[in-house]
Amino acid sequence: MRRFFSACALLAVASSAAQAQWQPKAFSITTRIGGQTSERASSLDPSALIGVDTEYSLNKWFAVGTSVDVARGNTVREDFVTRLRYGLASTGGGDSLYYQYLGQAVDRVHLSAFGTARIPGKRVTPFIMGGVGSYFLALDPQLNGRNTKINELMYTGGAGLSIRLTEKAGIQFDARFSQYQNFNRDLLNPARDRAEQATPFPEDFPPPPAAKNTALNTMFTLGFRYVPGSTGQN
Repeated sequence: MRRFFSACALLAVASSAAQAQWQPKAFSITTRIGGQTSERASSLDPSALIGVDTEYSLNKWFAVGTSVDVARGNTVREDFVTRLRYGLASTGGGDSLYYQYLGQAVDRVHLSAFGTARIPGKRVTPFIMGGVGSYFLALDPQLNGRNTKINELMYTGGAGLSIRLTEKAGIQFDARFSQYQNFNRDLLNPARDRAEQATPFPEDFPPPPAAKNTALNTMFTLGFRYVPGSTGQN
């Protein structure tokens, strides 16, 4: 009989702990690490990323928060070809041609505000999220010969699972997408103002996909979630 009551007590504690992470008026911090890929037309290579989410629970089903993602990747170098001329300057600027791929590093920062809807479980909680913010791309100023930065509107959304480890800690798996608005792929080309961009041999230098004014990115991340302070209701 004593074992029965002890088991009931343990189940009650476990149940309350499972809901504690989703109490109203509770803050949480999630640090994330993962990778992102961009649609081919963006001319951006896949890259690793790190991120931090801060979230405020309105109730156990809904929350609002902010997110910051930081990544450093590269452009697809085969998409940007220029030619250099050598030799006799009197012969059309040079009688020898050399074709060069122009890839470069890109620093990427995502800032967004989002809302979350979830279905709290005893240990596993599925959720969906969506938000709006801005993206920031910074290119190599030495390679470009100037400061080249892009800062425009971004939409974001996704879904995932939060898994409770303790009353205040858990892990999180999620898949997110972000869509860059007003994206200008030409700004990724360090030789965009040169007259020597013509490529007379498309069979050797195939052109990239048609440029778009948006760029869709897909991110997969693993996170560690922590609820600081008291998790009880205020």
